[in-house]
Amino acid sequence: MRKIIWSIDAHNKIFYLILGGRKVGFYLSNRLAKTFFMYLRKGVLVDFEITPRMKKIGKFSYYQVAHFNQIISLNPLIIHYDLTSMRREMRKVLDSNKYYLFIDFEMTMPGYHEHQFSPEIIQAGYVLSEVQGKILHQDGYYVLPKEKMTLSRRTKKFLSLDEDKFFSEAVKFDVYYKKLEKIIKKYHPKLVVWGKNDLTAMNDSYILHDKPNLTVDTDFIDLLKLHKDYFNLKDDLGLFRAYKTYYNVEFDQAHDAKDDALVTKYVFDAFVAYMK
Repeated sequence: MRKIIWSIDAHNKIFYLILGGRKVGFYLSNRLAKTFFMYLRKGVLVDFEITPRMKKIGKFSYYQVAHFNQIISLNPLIIHYDLTSMRREMRKVLDSNKYYLFIDFEMTMPGYHEHQFSPEIIQAGYVLSEVQGKILHQDGYYVLPKEKMTLSRRTKKFLSLDEDKFFSEAVKFDVYYKKLEKIIKKYHPKLVVWGKNDLTAMNDSYILHDKPNLTVDTDFIDLLKLHKDYFNLKDDLGLFRAYKTYYNVEFDQAHDAKDDALVTKYVFDAFVAYMK
């Protein structure tokens, strides 16, 4: 639907259009209102889609906005949002980098009765490749936590870990750090993660182990966020659900960092191919 806004109700996150000589209201969810309501006012051109359900507020029901295609102020002309242009720019950014490092971590989890807790990286997995190209390097290994010489029962259960095997095979954080440093200095890749947790874990690990940062936040691409923005998804999409959607096959999720990094690469390749 492409119309000019007649009026707005900022308190209830509603804008009104005149349709067939009648004033009709359209409701924005909290997620959409947080991003777009600041641009909405009388006289602004909106192009949008609606959901199948109505939203009841007080005595009246309103159509619910699914997503916007465009939001344009006409006087003066300002394009606040254009979904097609955003998708085009997204494609351009993903094509502009030569190397990508797909990275995933598994972290410690608190004990069942533990209240103050900071997660630590205990497994790292990464895959280095050219954009939609061959894999140049891949690796995965356990990483020793800084101080604890035992893992919580919850961590072992979730990751299906044998504690003796873990502590006999895990490398020191310095080994992980130097391996990652070597890749980053040689290839200067964009780091691709699925969601914010891995970025947060990496930033926290620098502080915990008193190491200089190898990365800044702009070095990362959150592939989950790209999917949400590109496809206008309301809820988070699981990595393995995305893989199944693209390839129509199941991938057994075993909570293994190397496997997850590899799946992230496969989903990235399929996403770039879909955009093209």
